[in-house]
Amino acid sequence: MSYKSDVAAEVAKAAPPVTVASATVAGVQVNEMILWATLTYIVLQIGFLLYRWHRMHLSGKEHKE
Repeated sequence: MSYKSDVAAEVAKAAPPVTVASATVAGVQVNEMILWATLTYIVLQIGFLLYRWHRMHLSGKEHKE
């Protein structure tokens, strides 16, 4: 492997602990970060599902007319 891919792999491995450590130093608890990440993920999934349903509904109307 090349040097760049080795560095990228090591950075990817170090990212989660560095994020948790820096957030803890900033005063944000880990469980709070997980809560907000989960809520954001759920809202994005709901939005995507509504978008797909809306698209399916519109495509169904076009075929019937």
